[in-house]
Amino acid sequence: MRVSIISDEISRDPLTAAELAARWGLRHLELRSYYGTRAPRGMSDADITAVAKAASGFGLDVPSISPGLFKLTIDDPAIDDHRGDLGERCLQMAEMLGAGVMVIFPYIRSDRDEPDDEWPDALVEDFRRIADLAAARGITIAVENEPICYAATGPSLARLLNEIDRPNCGANWDPANHFVYRPEDFRAGYQALGERIVHVHVKDHAVDAEGGRRTVPAGEGEVDWPGQVRALLDDGYAGLMVVETHFAPRVGGSEASVAALRAILDEAGEPVQ
Repeated sequence: MRVSIISDEISRDPLTAAELAARWGLRHLELRSYYGTRAPRGMSDADITAVAKAASGFGLDVPSISPGLFKLTIDDPAIDDHRGDLGERCLQMAEMLGAGVMVIFPYIRSDRDEPDDEWPDALVEDFRRIADLAAARGITIAVENEPICYAATGPSLARLLNEIDRPNCGANWDPANHFVYRPEDFRAGYQALGERIVHVHVKDHAVDAEGGRRTVPAGEGEVDWPGQVRALLDDGYAGLMVVETHFAPRVGGSEASVAALRAILDEAGEPVQ
């Protein structure tokens, strides 16, 4: 199984992130932020090239990016930039890094009580457009289920992908995000998505006696990560599993999260690639 980690979960400095990821035995990075700014915002071509060199210098590649495209409400004035120049720049960055997967988000719901499966028609139109542009470059679009966005669960994301109907547009499956929005076994969402899953984010959520949630390494919370890993292996999943630490301290938390996922894979008899 190819295991990656989101670079800024370790450090805002991609050179430091690459060094530590390599020390932990990883060979892949997902670029999300660059010195505190969501890439590629504010990045020159030279900056993007520097990230690629930093990764390769430690024996890593950058097979995926998460630029936060369309992670905003539909009435945000910045949406025109996401549909235009920013979207194009994200695809350019993916090409420059050699990233074959770009994670995007299905609009933030303006009202958090609004159903996650009643998205505006414009969402489908926007995603078809970016998927077509990505297809021309050989890039796969991975739509993430995010609690604050439309298509927050596996079943609703599956329906959205059916509406988008583009062969290079699949799911970035995050079972912990599904759990936050709808506390239930991962299988409800996973089975709904099936072969649409092209990318996986790995984190877990623990719930305390008062109902409070905190992010923890895989296998230490409510998500049945051993069962999820086994299901992915049984179904022949060939994409990346990307560690998304989401708790402090960054370095210690990320190292513990990588070790936790490695232990689950070891138990399943699956080597880390």
